[in-house]
Amino acid sequence: MTLDLPLEIPLQVKPNSKIYKDECMYTFDTPTNNPLGLDVDLISYQAFSRTPDYNYTKENYKNTGNYLYLNIKKVLKPESKRLYDENGETTPKLQKLEVKDINEEDLYDTTLTIYDIREDRQYSMDELTPRFKLYIDEILNANSSNREDEIKQWEQEIYPCAHSIDLEQVNSGTIDLTQCSQCDLKENLWICLHCGALGCGRQQFGSSIKGNSHALSHFEMTNHPVAIKLGSLSNAEESCDAYCYNCNDEVKVPNLAVKLLKFGIDLKTSVKTEKSLIELNIDQNMNWDFQLDGANGEKLTPVYGEGLTGLQNLGNSCYLNSVLQALFSLQTYQECFKNLEFPPYSKDSNPAQNLTVQLLKIYDGLLSGRYSKPGSLKGDDYQVGIKPGTFKALIGESHPEFSTQRQQDASEFLAYLLDKIDSEFGLQVNEPFKYLMEDKVTCATCFHGRIKHELVDNITLKIADEVESIENGKKIYKEVDLIDSFKNYSSPESIEGYSCIQCKTSPGLAIKSTGFKTFPQYLIVNAQRIKLENWVPVKLDVPIKIPYDIDLAAFKSKGMEEGEIELQESDDGDNEDDKFAPNADAMATLLGMGFPEPRCKRGLFNTGNSNAEDAMNWIFAHMDDVDIDTPFEPSATPSEPTISEESIQNLSSMGFSQQLATKALTLCSNDVNAAVEWLFSNPEDNGLMDKPVVNLAKDQKELTKKLLNTPPSNTKYQLQSVICHKGTSPHTGHYVVFIRKQIQGEYKWVLFNDEKVVVCDETNLDDIKNNGYVYVFEQVKT
Repeated sequence: MTLDLPLEIPLQVKPNSKIYKDECMYTFDTPTNNPLGLDVDLISYQAFSRTPDYNYTKENYKNTGNYLYLNIKKVLKPESKRLYDENGETTPKLQKLEVKDINEEDLYDTTLTIYDIREDRQYSMDELTPRFKLYIDEILNANSSNREDEIKQWEQEIYPCAHSIDLEQVNSGTIDLTQCSQCDLKENLWICLHCGALGCGRQQFGSSIKGNSHALSHFEMTNHPVAIKLGSLSNAEESCDAYCYNCNDEVKVPNLAVKLLKFGIDLKTSVKTEKSLIELNIDQNMNWDFQLDGANGEKLTPVYGEGLTGLQNLGNSCYLNSVLQALFSLQTYQECFKNLEFPPYSKDSNPAQNLTVQLLKIYDGLLSGRYSKPGSLKGDDYQVGIKPGTFKALIGESHPEFSTQRQQDASEFLAYLLDKIDSEFGLQVNEPFKYLMEDKVTCATCFHGRIKHELVDNITLKIADEVESIENGKKIYKEVDLIDSFKNYSSPESIEGYSCIQCKTSPGLAIKSTGFKTFPQYLIVNAQRIKLENWVPVKLDVPIKIPYDIDLAAFKSKGMEEGEIELQESDDGDNEDDKFAPNADAMATLLGMGFPEPRCKRGLFNTGNSNAEDAMNWIFAHMDDVDIDTPFEPSATPSEPTISEESIQNLSSMGFSQQLATKALTLCSNDVNAAVEWLFSNPEDNGLMDKPVVNLAKDQKELTKKLLNTPPSNTKYQLQSVICHKGTSPHTGHYVVFIRKQIQGEYKWVLFNDEKVVVCDETNLDDIKNNGYVYVFEQVKT
């Protein structure tokens, strides 16, 4: 029997289609790790798996009626039949900058069939008509959705800056291009594009490339900001490394070839001799081992099973991997997602664009243990791990940094992810992180003052950086205790120029103090290791004594103490906590932009009082409100976003249905521009609201009241996990996370270094002390 294309399947793959052929939409099952392979829906191009626990292909058939699937099954070839590269690797390494496919035919035997779920029958390729085979070839030859996302993320966006555009050059004599003008280094050389001075670059941390920073010293003496790496020069001008010390970033230099001729360098004949900055960064991230060997040189023990699944590094995604591992190691996170179900499936839905689906998929992938098994192409000592590509593409969508291939700050990403989850689910998932910080300001003359409470989910502490010595040009810092940073954070500070409304002293003096009003179940502490040195933000390699146990009782807020008097509000009798106090920094920013005060307050009130950007977007979306400039009197809760008929019509005129336009405007708080961006990012959405829109400001207000009425809780904490970082900046280098887990009935520290998961002992924890960056503490149960 020959199988032909049914009428409901098009003769060609739809243009601009997303083809999901790497892994199941709901699990991390792939053609290589699932014995039954992967089923690709021939109409939606979404992929599903069949397992003994659940048949996602069958569920898709029940909801869509689509019954034909391309089944892709891959089995690893025997080692004797695999092809090796020149370095003896069992797989060609993916050259990210070239963005080319790996030839998996050298590694796997692939079987392709057409699966008819109605008859539970497989058809071989030989049983298909020619036009059916052509259709299958189109699907196989097209880039998968994951690959398309990778290509997009690896396209580095580097732009000219004001200094590289208006670059003035001066006459220079003969230049020696073989050696640094200040030392004997002959590699890592940077030429100043202003005067031609040649200096060595900074030491490339984590690599063997040396540098004494003489190019940076030249900038500090001359204020010539733009330099270019000599070893990166080639006739491909776009691949040359140019750096602006003023902007502290990589830049493009217009007409670079002409500017280099000034110093006798012909770009057309130049040959690249050294790795570029991004290649060095990728090498560091992919190969950094973070002490995978024990104190005596023995290899640390790999572990497998539930809660011990690694995450593959996508090149620069170790910051994301570490954050996900830390969050999903927490009991409350596990319980929350264990009790969640996948949202209702519809024919037009796309699980890859649904944050709930992707978080549940991460939960299952990390905790089920199905993907934590020994044996991989990297050797039997490590697991393959799961690849969070779809999640990374979704969570970073439209974000200027997290949507790129660049390394990011794990602390910033953690805060961003928590906000995203708050917006998706309300505060129920992250409530264990939330607590109230109390700020008290009292007049030093009359002792009258005010108390304000702020709902937060993390604290950033300054780290003392006392230099003990300098060895080989590197600063050696004195070890510090994290509890001293808490003391510094909560110590009273003087505010000069204070105007007291009680005693009318102006300018006067006030005393400000900060303390914990309540204590969370999980406390996130960010160690502020970043400091500006020589115009460059660098990470302080200060050793921090490992804070296995801490007690924060000394930092509990004290309220008004003896002799201090709390200022009362006006005669309306309302408690100050019931009044709206706009975020001072955000308010100043908005006023400085020229917005009237009522608009600023309304914008902050209706966007959770968190930042100026969200408030500004709200203001622009509500310019036509009749009460936009009337005196602001906050209601008990922020109003639900109102969708204007005019905005709906504007989007409908662009070809979107009213239902879809209404959903986009609702999700984007009636911001038309944001709604248009959302519509183009979700072309397959059906316009149905999966669940009510979260009113985050209302939730925050209700949680604040709840916490104010919560009895005092335990102030003792135990260290649960530590995200560590090696490198000179949080935007380079490598992240890992150490997590305290129960292994065979005993608590052990487990190192998650991307897909490498190993058990540590006390002799292997120096990385926590020397590189601890984000700490997660768990409240001791009483």
